[in-house]
Amino acid sequence: MMRLLRICLLCSLFIVSTRTAFSQAPKLGYLFPPAIERGTTAKVQLGGFDLTPDMQVFVHDSTASLSLTGPLGTHHVPPRPYWEGPRVFSTALPLPREFKANVEIPTGHPTGLVFWQMANANGATGTATFLVSEHKELTEARFRDNPIEVTTLPVGISGRLSRLTEKDIYNFRAKSAQTVNIDCWARRLGSDVNLAVQVYTADNQKIVDEVDTEGRDLQCSFAAAAGKTYSIVIHEADFRGAAHFVYRLGLSSGNDKAITEDALILPQTGKAEHSFQLAANKTYHLEARSQAIGGDLDLQLELIDADGKSISRNDDSSASTVDASLTYKATTDTMIKAVVSGYSIGGNNRRYEVKLREEQPGFSLSTAQTFKAHLGAQVTIPVTITATGGFKQDVTIGVQNLPPGVSMSGDAPVLKGGTGKVNLVLDIASDAATTAQSIRIFGQSEANEELGINDLNISVKAPLSGNLASRDPAAEQTDAILLALTMPAPFELNLIDKNRQRVVSRGTTYPAPFILNRNEGYTGKVRLVMASTQSRHRMGITAPILEVPADQREIFYPCFMPEWLTTDRTTRMVVYAFGEVIDPKGHVRHIGKNADARITMIMEGALLKLNHTAEEVTIKPGDSFEIPLNVLRSSKLHTDVTLDLELPDSLKGLISCESVVLAANQQQHALLINTKPDVRLAGKIPITLRARTLQNGKWLVKSIVDVDIHFAN
Repeated sequence: MMRLLRICLLCSLFIVSTRTAFSQAPKLGYLFPPAIERGTTAKVQLGGFDLTPDMQVFVHDSTASLSLTGPLGTHHVPPRPYWEGPRVFSTALPLPREFKANVEIPTGHPTGLVFWQMANANGATGTATFLVSEHKELTEARFRDNPIEVTTLPVGISGRLSRLTEKDIYNFRAKSAQTVNIDCWARRLGSDVNLAVQVYTADNQKIVDEVDTEGRDLQCSFAAAAGKTYSIVIHEADFRGAAHFVYRLGLSSGNDKAITEDALILPQTGKAEHSFQLAANKTYHLEARSQAIGGDLDLQLELIDADGKSISRNDDSSASTVDASLTYKATTDTMIKAVVSGYSIGGNNRRYEVKLREEQPGFSLSTAQTFKAHLGAQVTIPVTITATGGFKQDVTIGVQNLPPGVSMSGDAPVLKGGTGKVNLVLDIASDAATTAQSIRIFGQSEANEELGINDLNISVKAPLSGNLASRDPAAEQTDAILLALTMPAPFELNLIDKNRQRVVSRGTTYPAPFILNRNEGYTGKVRLVMASTQSRHRMGITAPILEVPADQREIFYPCFMPEWLTTDRTTRMVVYAFGEVIDPKGHVRHIGKNADARITMIMEGALLKLNHTAEEVTIKPGDSFEIPLNVLRSSKLHTDVTLDLELPDSLKGLISCESVVLAANQQQHALLINTKPDVRLAGKIPITLRARTLQNGKWLVKSIVDVDIHFAN
């Protein structure tokens, strides 16, 4: 019996072009905060991978609006800590960049998931999701790792697990005895994580300990006593962290939980029977659903005839669900028995439903959701038909809402007899604009009075991606087919001596040598950035956004390699270049592609090392203190060194120091640290001291050291 298999419905990009220099399509992504209260306008960040400044935004099948309000930001590189040991060889998580945006939700908007996506002149992303909520929605805002106080229920809290080992803590004081329901949204919001939840009493007794091992998003509950305080802890099951690991914690009282009065509950025996009267020569579709309506059952369905003989059975109606369905054509008027059996796949919700409907003659059409093609080329869109109720009419394929410069190639394709698959071919004019637009593809059939079939006009549907824990995949489809018109990158970025392994000192900047080969006549601005997708765990490797002047061909791209990188593995960097290109309609577009090879580096010893000799530091907020520092330089490094602090945003303004420059012949200095008299400075707070210099006058060399400060209240 098949367990629940979650297939991520990432739509294929079907591409036909006369040139081979295809650009790098962007990917989504997330919206943060990922849950918005309906009837409100919220400021959010739209995150994705290999984005460019000229992204278009689309919202599908919703009256919600989503608009960009700010420029594209820098990469979100996860802060320390990083994996150690064998896990430093693990695959790197992608590095997102974000736009500031506004999302507006009308008051009457339905609650549930909304699907959106982005596109540029390199192609289109798949779809992503955000949640429209009927409850009050808050966004995580905490000082360091301090708990957030939850005062009222129901409430939704949006957060993100942005670094390894991160735990988010929420404290709740129950005003009355009640059952508190916890609903964790992560995979449904596109976060490829398995959340873990613990609940502790005030005396640190653990009363809930759940892990989303099934990848279905957790729902659990606990009994809260009046006047008692409880701590709810959220973290990733493997303690991973990244900026795109967003989640929404839903908290409600048991009294707020909706109860479906007509719900069917599967007995503990795991089996239930239902009888149906069928008419001769009619085709029926029978469904047994639990997953689709929020239940926790893996169902099986069997049909038994009047003689007690099994005539049909089904376990999973598709690979993406554990609900069951059958199609059956009755040859005579008869009574059949539908036997529903099943077991729990995690959770105690044994609710299910059984639905029988007579199939009418008709059809459905399907394709992928996203396509792209270069200007002056063609795009081929395959369309597949599924007939129901004995439908055998010809179906003619048409298309509406095409962008200017796009037309159907040749005669309209026809699905003969309502079976098979055809290709819809579109011609793209060479002088069209590089834009993305939702088009509608449809199938038209003529009426057949003899068979009682009306003329039909049916939209082609495509699966929506982004919900990684879909309970009802059949409901997550759209007729908004996104067509992105693109251009090839008018340049090549070539790594010099691309097969060489480069020896780099830890804590230094490696200037990787590239040649930017422009097509004849192209003089637009080109920018180099880190590619969002890298091959190995990054461990804090960073690189800037580097603008290349039109007259510059030889480039040194600076890759900073932190001092904690290990010497027993190669470290790699993929560089992504995007250039400003004027399309035939005069629009400035940003066309991008990866370099022809990745930079491969092997680490050797550091050139600079910072240490301290401080004993345990215990002070009061508002005090100042000194930390004795020692700077070690390699014989290859004869430069001044700047000493200062490297602090997270939460500590800036609370802890500070004046930077100090040590001459090349100085190794020691006691750095004076100042603190503010602020109640948030309590307990043990680590601070990071930093030593910096420039190698050859321009390449950063850096070493850091941590010191624990104990603030006594």
